This record gives sequence, C-alpha cells and structure tokens, in this order.
Amino acid sequence: MINPIPETKTLPVRRLLAGLEPSPRRVLVVRCAPPAMFDPLLESLDREFPAAEIVVFCHENRRARRRRCIIYPRSGFFRAEYAPLAELRAENFELVVLPYATDRRDAPFYHNVDRIAVAAGADRVMIVFRDNAALLADNGYFERKECEIVRPWLCRRGRAIEEVCAFTGEKPAAVLEKCELAGLRAVRLWQETGPRTGQQVRDYYSDHDFYVYELIKTEYNDDRRELLEAALAECEPGRTLLDYGGGVGIFSIPLAEKGCRVTHLDLPGPPLEFVRHRFTGRGLEAFFIAATNEEPLTARYEIILSVFVVEHLVDPSRTLAHLERHLAPGGKLLLAVDFEDRREADELLPLHLTHLDRDEYYAGMEQLGLVRIRGHRELDVFMRRGEV
Repeated sequence: MINPIPETKTLPVRRLLAGLEPSPRRVLVVRCAPPAMFDPLLESLDREFPAAEIVVFCHENRRARRRRCIIYPRSGFFRAEYAPLAELRAENFELVVLPYATDRRDAPFYHNVDRIAVAAGADRVMIVFRDNAALLADNGYFERKECEIVRPWLCRRGRAIEEVCAFTGEKPAAVLEKCELAGLRAVRLWQETGPRTGQQVRDYYSDHDFYVYELIKTEYNDDRRELLEAALAECEPGRTLLDYGGGVGIFSIPLAEKGCRVTHLDLPGPPLEFVRHRFTGRGLEAFFIAATNEEPLTARYEIILSVFVVEHLVDPSRTLAHLERHLAPGGKLLLAVDFEDRREADELLPLHLTHLDRDEYYAGMEQLGLVRIRGHRELDVFMRRGEV
C-alpha cells in the first residue's frame, strides 16, 4: 500500500507496544473500529501495560464492558467539534490509540478522530491499521497529513457534494450526512425488504437513492484508486467498452475521458440518472443502458468491465455467461469480485446475494472458456482460450 508520508514507518502492533518507553500509565482508546479488531487490541494493551488504566472513548451504545468509558454525546460518526475535548484533556492521558478499520495509510476519512486524539493532549498517539501494523504519530505527522492528504480530500469531497446538490437540489450539509449514513441505510432497507428474486433485487436498487450517496462517497474517498489505475492501464483509447453495473461513473467517466467509447449499464433509477447528469456536465459522450432484465445486452464490446457487481447478483453464472457472449473476438473481460476473504466476522455484508468461493469462481470462468491472463490485485483480466 502506498504511504504518502514517507517519513512514517509502521511496525507490527505487539513490537511497537513492547518498545514503548516509558510504559504509559493512562491510555485512551477511541472506539472507531468493529469489535473483531477493537477487542483484540484492548487485550494487547492489557497484556503489555498491566498497570495502566485504559479508558474507552465511544458512543453510548458501544460501551466496552468492564471498562471506564467517556461517551461521545451524539449519534453518527465522530466529529471533533462535538467531542468533549476539555474532559479528555483533563484526564492527562499519556497515550491515545486509534484503531483504523482500513489498511490504507493515508485514510483521510479518519481526520476527525485524528483531531480528537491531538486535542486530548497526550504525548504519544498510536495508529493501528487493520493489517496489524501500527505507527506512532506526533504533531508533525498530523500536520503533514493535514496538508498532504486531508485538505486535498476535503476539496475533492466538496466538489463531489456540489455535484450531487446540483442533481438533487439539496443543501451540502444534507448531502454530506446522507453520504456518511448511506451504507447503514442500505443495510437497514435490505433487512426490512429481504429481496431474493431478480425482480425484487432490481426493485430494491431502482426504488431508492442510497447508492448515489454511497458510491459518490466511495469515489471521493478514493477507495477504488488502485482498481481505477489498473482499469485505465488495460483500456486503450478508441476501444468499445462496457461498464457493467457502473454505478455513478467511478470508472466509466475516467475511461470516457481517456477516449474509450463507453457504454454505461446499470439498473434504472437514481444512480443511472445521476451518471447521465455527470456525463452531460463534463461534455462527455456515452451510451446508457437501463438493465430491466437478466440479459440486457445486444451488442459486443472489445472490453467489458465489471467491478464488485457479480456477488450482488441472483444468478452470477448466468450473468458471466451473458458477458462472455457479448465479448468481441480478442476482447478482454475485466472483473473484480469481493470474495469476502478479508471481511471481519462482525461486519455487515454489503448486500451480497452470492457468497462466492474463490476456487469455484475461477473454475467456472475456465468452463466458460475464459483464461485469466493477469491480475492487478483485485482486478482480473480474462480472455477467451485461443485468443490469448
């Protein structure tokens, strides 16, 4: 993973804790990660610092059992302006621990917990990442992160929010709140409606607008950066390209800007209307397909791209066969699939209908006559056997 702050090095959590001198006597842990990550971290702190008082800063409904907790007074994500900073400073903590539920070293979306940690006044701040790496951050680290990462991210987020406002007519604050809560809203709606058939799934996505907010957040957070770079490297200008399940245009817009002849396909509904709005605002051309059935394609394409779509389908095998039939001779199929390998056991699954087994998936692609010719981390590149 690229670290945009080269002066900062990570170490395994246990090694970093064991090397802390002097050992802290008062530790604050911010509960900003799921239990599968947070609970083992508390155990590690207890083991390394048995004489220390370890206090948890958390929401009311996320109290840690048998721990003294300082409560964040609102619902929703932590924000520095609402945190009881004077109370935290008065505790004289010597170490603040921030568990980031991500492997990304830049992680701009944790800027509010960063600010809370700095304002708490501890001499040392320890950031723990999901891959069990950790770093010690001083004020200089946070200043560099603010300049190099957070400010550009806030500008990018502001532009994205304005684009949604122009489409929906909402105020920026309302759009930002919807973006922050879109994932939770989507899961709640999924649990309430329980779609299972193809039509029920299509209705679920078509009748609600949460994906406009969830996917624009994915874009401004740069969560698909490596996948986008890989797709851009694979897609030559002038090629006919289908973005199957293209959402709000995270991939199709940059690919159209590169010069690909883009067809953007998704279910009818707000995301498809929003991506039309985005293409028009940029003066870009594309052909749009509203998928109203299981096999919506009629043309062939030199490149077919589909990112984190297959696992959301009722019958992924049927869809993959449909895509293969609409791949032009010598064409490439670019697929990214979420196999859930790295998902924590307590994380809510993101609306998956099919829990794909990695080996079965690749065997199925072989049966379709598709050969994996290379991979870019999560993005696989397939071609037909005999056309490689």
